[in-house]
Amino acid sequence: MTVQSSAPGKLILIGEYAVLFGAPAVVMAVDRRAVVSLEPSRSAEWSVAAPGLTEEIGRFGFGADGSPHWVDPRHGFNEFQLVDRLLNGLSAGEREALAKQSSLSMSLDTRSFFATLAGSRRKLGLGSSAALSTALVSGLRLMLRGQGCSAADLASLVELHRGLQGGRGSGVDVAASLLGGVLRYELGGDGPTASAIELPGDLVVRCVWTGRAASTGSFLEALDQAKTRDPRAVDAAMDRLGEISELGADALEVADSVRFLHAVDDFTPALEELGRVIEMPILSDDHSRVWQAASELGVAYKPSGAGGGDFGLVFWSGAGPANELARRIEALGCELVDLEVDAEGAAAWTV
Repeated sequence: MTVQSSAPGKLILIGEYAVLFGAPAVVMAVDRRAVVSLEPSRSAEWSVAAPGLTEEIGRFGFGADGSPHWVDPRHGFNEFQLVDRLLNGLSAGEREALAKQSSLSMSLDTRSFFATLAGSRRKLGLGSSAALSTALVSGLRLMLRGQGCSAADLASLVELHRGLQGGRGSGVDVAASLLGGVLRYELGGDGPTASAIELPGDLVVRCVWTGRAASTGSFLEALDQAKTRDPRAVDAAMDRLGEISELGADALEVADSVRFLHAVDDFTPALEELGRVIEMPILSDDHSRVWQAASELGVAYKPSGAGGGDFGLVFWSGAGPANELARRIEALGCELVDLEVDAEGAAAWTV
């Protein structure tokens, strides 16, 4: 049978970094989706294509240990490293079951996570690896057990994706891709938890693309180094971020947009302080300029995600200065990108 699956990307509304230390974060699934197709292959080998990313076709078989063995070994380290690591990260039982399957042709499509901005094609920082990982595993599990991923798979998917990030990452992006909608997400002693939130009706959220991609991994690595170099400073910065994150998440749960906006106003300078501590520009020059422009118009602004570039978010309640804000953002060389909440999480189906 042919299986198709998809999962949405994400933007973090509040709680970056703090979520790594047990504070709540609020994440919004957005309407850019990774799409996976798994079709019976006429070849004895499995194949994988990534349209829009590479013209290469990766080919592999399964070894006795259930691990993929690539015809061209470079593919497992370069173009299709995510596939290699995901397959190796599955349980021994799942790998064994896949090795017994007839070979498949896999198509992994993340083209919706790219856009032509300022005349060039650029990747948008919307959690494409989490979306693709969630969609691919959901499709494979539908083939193996007759059911795609559900909320019960959250912990296993977070652990799989952390394996792609060198053991780092909170899994907040995976939760958005799996469950969709707007979520309060926390890492506790018993693993990750996520619960749905409905945004206040009067809260306006606009997405600002700085035009510059940023590497989440490099910021997390800098955080790890700072924890060794100056743990007290990191703890103080994280305590502050955690306090604000909890206030912001609590405000959204009771639909209090005013309290949430106050939390965002406090969160951005706290992120700036963390950047100083870890010696990385979480609040890049682009983010700082948009923050100033937003502040002059009386609206709240913060980076979304690791910072350093990628997306920021502008928030206000009620009518707001939408037209003037758009003019100022564009004058700064940034762009407003139309993104909506994607209420549907991961989905897998047969064709």
